[in-house]
Amino acid sequence: MSNLQQSLSELQALFDAPGGSKPEVSQRLAKLKLELAQSGLYFAPADADTNDLVAARSILELGAFHSLRTGSLKSYQSYNSSLQPFYALPHLPASPNRPITLGLHLLSLLSEGQLTQFHTQLETLETSELNDVFVRLPVDLERWLMEGAYNKVYRARDRVPRPEFGFLLEKLMGTVRAQIAATIEASYESLPLQNAAALLFFKSGETSQLVDFATARRWTLQPTTSTFTFPPSAKPDPIPLAPMTQDVTAPIVPHDLITKGVIRGVPMRTMVGPALKLAQELEAIV
Repeated sequence: MSNLQQSLSELQALFDAPGGSKPEVSQRLAKLKLELAQSGLYFAPADADTNDLVAARSILELGAFHSLRTGSLKSYQSYNSSLQPFYALPHLPASPNRPITLGLHLLSLLSEGQLTQFHTQLETLETSELNDVFVRLPVDLERWLMEGAYNKVYRARDRVPRPEFGFLLEKLMGTVRAQIAATIEASYESLPLQNAAALLFFKSGETSQLVDFATARRWTLQPTTSTFTFPPSAKPDPIPLAPMTQDVTAPIVPHDLITKGVIRGVPMRTMVGPALKLAQELEAIV
């Protein structure tokens, strides 16, 4: 066994150890990453020893997993970028971790809102890859987002195939909550805390997280009524309608709507109302 393969075995043991020392894994990864760079293996040279390339690839994969387990998105992105040249080498045996890193990459793109890159990546995949459980999750999540089935996105946290997916799913839920919050702000002048929690998928024991989320958006919690009010800038201005026209083909518009304008937030209530009812029913089920 080469020194690099021995180092990989030791790193794997640290990574797999229950309750293992995260700082120790981080330190070992930093040391190995430097050694890979100094030897040139970090850049996946095609003429390097195959066994060393496989070991280097495995080290970088563990680095990507560890980064997500410790909540470091920037570190994960660095490791993931470094892995791509290894996956492009045709003479290397397929990595058993490839479906995992592929699924994580797709979920990362989705959580960042990079839908063009997400679909571009999907178009390069074989049917067998698309049916893999690790790839299926981000594909399902993207479909649910397009359908507005946010409750399914929320509940996906209970079926993550590996811990690394949990961090990216929480990031995605942050994006979902921001979208829902923007709709709430455009639709209501105020909203009871309990209803806001249901709409934003905060559980009954997560009031402090809800308040933190609301504070970041400059919502004000009225302590006497437990009701959120929203900053004036969150509510859109009225949109004045076009003046009356003599064109007989033009639609007939009531005069009071022409003079008063239409508030953009009002139609949104027809969307948020049913969503709120659904969220309350889901909360009762959970």
